[in-house]
Amino acid sequence: MQTYRIHSVMQDSPGDIETINQLVDEFDLTLNTGVLVNQQALWDNGDIAKHHAIVANNWNEQVKPLIQTNLASPSNSNTSSLEVFNKLVEDIELLVVAYQKYAEINIANIRLVQSLALFSTLILIAIAMMIVHRHIEQPLSKLTSVARQIGQGDFTARAEETGKGELALLARTINKMSGSLYRSKSQLEEQIKRKTRKLTRSNQSLELLFQVSRRLNEVEPGSVDFQPLLNKLADVTGVKDLDLCIMTAQGTGPYEHLMSSEKTIPDKCQQQLCHDCTEHDSLFPPVNGQMKYQLNIGDQHYGVLVVSLDEGSILEDWQHQLFEAIAEQVANGLSMKHQNEQRRRIALMNERTVIARELHDSLAQALSYLKIQVTRLQRLQQKESAQEQIDQVIDELKNGLGAAYSELRELLTTFRLKLDGQGIKAALEQTISQLQNRSDDFSFTLNYHVSNIPFTPQEEIHLLQIAREATQNAFYHSQGSNIEIGITSNALSEVILTVKDNGIGIPEDPNKLNHYGLAIMKERSRNLDGELSVKRNDERGTTVMFSFIPEYARTLEVKSKSA
Repeated sequence: MQTYRIHSVMQDSPGDIETINQLVDEFDLTLNTGVLVNQQALWDNGDIAKHHAIVANNWNEQVKPLIQTNLASPSNSNTSSLEVFNKLVEDIELLVVAYQKYAEINIANIRLVQSLALFSTLILIAIAMMIVHRHIEQPLSKLTSVARQIGQGDFTARAEETGKGELALLARTINKMSGSLYRSKSQLEEQIKRKTRKLTRSNQSLELLFQVSRRLNEVEPGSVDFQPLLNKLADVTGVKDLDLCIMTAQGTGPYEHLMSSEKTIPDKCQQQLCHDCTEHDSLFPPVNGQMKYQLNIGDQHYGVLVVSLDEGSILEDWQHQLFEAIAEQVANGLSMKHQNEQRRRIALMNERTVIARELHDSLAQALSYLKIQVTRLQRLQQKESAQEQIDQVIDELKNGLGAAYSELRELLTTFRLKLDGQGIKAALEQTISQLQNRSDDFSFTLNYHVSNIPFTPQEEIHLLQIAREATQNAFYHSQGSNIEIGITSNALSEVILTVKDNGIGIPEDPNKLNHYGLAIMKERSRNLDGELSVKRNDERGTTVMFSFIPEYARTLEVKSKSA
């Protein structure tokens, strides 16, 4: 391009020397300095260096002198200068072609280098990814899996501890934590198992104690079948060889020998040589693998529970406590049986005493009266007295026999008294029904307002007998038409029984024949520490009133005073 400019200026303005010189200087500068000269030093033996030398030589040897000549003699310019310039252009084009070829070679080299660099980069990336996968991703994945297992409660999971980096340190830490948690979990599980076994034993022990207590309370201890309870005790404690010997409080040998396992009864048991088992004041130490628990309540001895242990075995504390509790429960039950029997005997003796007294106070006196009348009759017959006197005595005998028979029926009715678990009200209603069946001339009214009072059996019996005796007396002797029976309580916790009729009223001397029932009522009122009163009503009839304080009220009063 610069060559053409120089030639163009020389053709168009041959006299413009300054411009031509400026263009020549620029061409020299471009050819001899800058990139071309610097690159030439690198390419001395190549096509570029050769063509550059040709161009420089052509410029310096032909073109530049030609330009200087033309500047000196512008008129000498001819067509030969064009050829010189064209030759320079051709040389320059060859130099450009050499540059182009070199550039293409460089580009190819650059592409090769880039390809190699890219391939190397890919290899490095693959190696880096393998390293990351092997040393980071896999350990992290395993650590994550281990952490997940630990989170789900599996403390047996272990992470790989290979290496010395942070992940290996983390793996060792996780393994230590997992091992610690596993040991803690195992210890807790073992504690839970021990506690569960202990609670199970406690529940079984409590259930057995409850069953023993319930069986002893539901039925009479003498009728309790202790064999199932003994078998249950053997199952709960795990001691299979148990013997339960039961005897009376005064006995020296058992009347019942129960065993939890099938075995041959020792000779001393068959011969009832029980001194080794019964004559002791406290728990026997283990002798020949046996522990003996006495069935004692106070000074009363009701037998022994013999526990035979396997060789080398000892009782645990809970087994020992359970055997002691069972022995105490059985002893309590047998003691209650003994006390109940004693109370029944005492009650029977007391009732027999009451019956004897009532027979003496009523029927015996009536018979004595009849005996006196028979003696009078015999004397009148011996004296051959008037028939009118004899008939009078005979009439008195008839009346006395009738009265004695009625008195006997009343006593039998009283002695046959039964509550049958229905309570006082039901028994009184039954009495009223029986009396109404005997006569339609009487109407009865019953006011019962003590359903919430817990009477003792003795209080129920005496209260009912007093009410029945008073009602029967009014029925047979009042000659009235209405009987009112009331049982109420007042603010002083007193129970008040009233039997009121509208008859002729009680005579001034009620202790004559046919009125010995009053003595019976007074006797029963004394048994309850109560007060009995019999009085005539203002208008007509008689009122029998009995009041007493029940045992429950006395107990509450004592507790309130002590508090």
